[in-house]
This record gives sequence, C-alpha cells and structure tokens, in this order.
Amino acid sequence: MSLLKAEPPAPVASLSELFAIAHALEEEAASRYATLAEQMDSLELPRVAAVFRHLAEEELEHAHRVEDWAYGATGARPDHHLMRWQPPETFDEEEAHQIASSRLASAYRALSMAVRNEERAFAFWTYVAAQATMPDVRKAAERIASEELRHAALFRRERRRAFRDERGVATASEASSPLARAISAEERLASLLPMLAEAEGDADRAVEWRRLGGEASAMAAEAAALAGEATAPSAITEVAAAPVDPLRAAWRWAEQASESYLDAADAGRDEALVQHLQRLAERAIARVAALRQAASPGEAS
Repeated sequence: MSLLKAEPPAPVASLSELFAIAHALEEEAASRYATLAEQMDSLELPRVAAVFRHLAEEELEHAHRVEDWAYGATGARPDHHLMRWQPPETFDEEEAHQIASSRLASAYRALSMAVRNEERAFAFWTYVAAQATMPDVRKAAERIASEELRHAALFRRERRRAFRDERGVATASEASSPLARAISAEERLASLLPMLAEAEGDADRAVEWRRLGGEASAMAAEAAALAGEATAPSAITEVAAAPVDPLRAAWRWAEQASESYLDAADAGRDEALVQHLQRLAERAIARVAALRQAASPGEAS
C-alpha cells in the first residue's frame, strides 16, 4: 500500500515555495485534528478528544516553527499563494472519518493514525528532497523529513504507552529499562547490518550498511557506559536464526533504539546525561531514515 497517493508533480522551485507548502500542511493537520477533538467530545470520549487536542497543538507549534524559519531564511512569512501545485494528501481522510463515526475510538487508534500521517509527511519530503534542483531547497526538505520522522518516533512512543494503559499491562520489553532496550536493539543491528552488506548488490549501499553496523556497535557500548555497565549485555545469542527479511528487521530494531533513547532522555534527571541521550536519539533517528527508505520506500508500515 502506497504511503502517498501520488508523488509531488514538480520540483519545489524555491525556499519560499517550500515554506509555503510546509506551513500549509502543518496548518491543515492542526485543523483536522482539532475537528476530530470536537467530534470525540460529541461522542463523549474525553480521553481521545484530549489526544487529538494535543496533536492539534503539536501541529500548530510546528507551523509556528516554519514561520520563524521562513522569516529567518527569506525575510518573509510563508505565503500559501506561492504554492504552484496542491501537495499529495498526507492526512488519512478515510481513517479520520472512521474514527470520527465510531464509539470504539481510542487513544491508541488516534495515535496510530498520527504515526501514519507523520510517515506520509516524511515520505513526501523525501520526494521533495530527491526532486530538488537547488541545494538550499534539498537541504531544507531533508531537514523537514528528519523532523517528521522524529515526530513519528515520538507519537509511536506515546502510542505504545496508550496501548499499555488501555490494557493495563506492559510487554516484557517495556519492563526493562530504556537503556537496556537501546543496548539490545543496537546489538541486534550490529549483527544484522553486516549481513545486509554481504547480501547487498549495490556497492555504495553495502558500504553504508557496514558503516551503520559499526556505528551500532559503538552506540551499544556508549549506551552500556551510560547505564554503568562494563560491557553491553549480549542479546545477539537470543536470535536463533536470521530473520526472513533482515532489512525490515533492521529497520524495526532501529526504530526501537531511537524510541528507547527518547524514553531514557525523558526519564533522565541530569542535564548532561539528557543531552547525551538526545544526541544518541538524533543519530538513531537518522539511521531509521536510511533503513526505512531502503526497506519500504513506498509502502506503509
């Protein structure tokens, strides 16, 4: 199933046009989430309504950041009239309608929709970056794509918490500490990525997988040091056989690592430690982008 119904019809011609598109998408998402919040109120589902209000506020904050960025880069606020074409839909209208008409709506389902919306936005901006003919437009699109991926990671984490809260249980992985989960994910990546490199037919991509495999080993040791362990506990031996789809498995472990670093940063009390964990999360999210595009460039998760 395609993440986007259509690719952007033409390259973005300027930073001003890029900011206009980015601002319009954020404002539209904020408006639709706000409408869903009102519909949840009418269905007497206050907890789900609160989730949608939170999402609307997040999207408005993103729109304000785009405004500030645009003014700093171009000296002008985003102007929607500069959009030469309508961006492909990144908001799931059908799913929103189903949620709005159902008393079975839940915080988990609301956040699941938000994750998929952010992933569609990520896909859109990666297309914009790939089509860009101007270096400043490409760099800005890559920056927005990275932000959308970070938002998806944050919403995915909230979705996991909603799943736990709604069922009153935690999974075995959630019972362990965030850093322990990060170490486990990094070790699995350190095992899987060299396998990908060996099987990869593209020489450049094989080099990238080996580089990321080395980075995963280093980050496992770094996380272990932060956890106060002499060495990272081995989790590789728990994997009895190679996964059927090692690329997709690596992508999933990369996502778990990024979410675990974010969880650990949230729980941290020492400012220096929190900043260190946030830097690890940023590196992990950048890795997710590479694996996500290779594993499923045009498919939903």
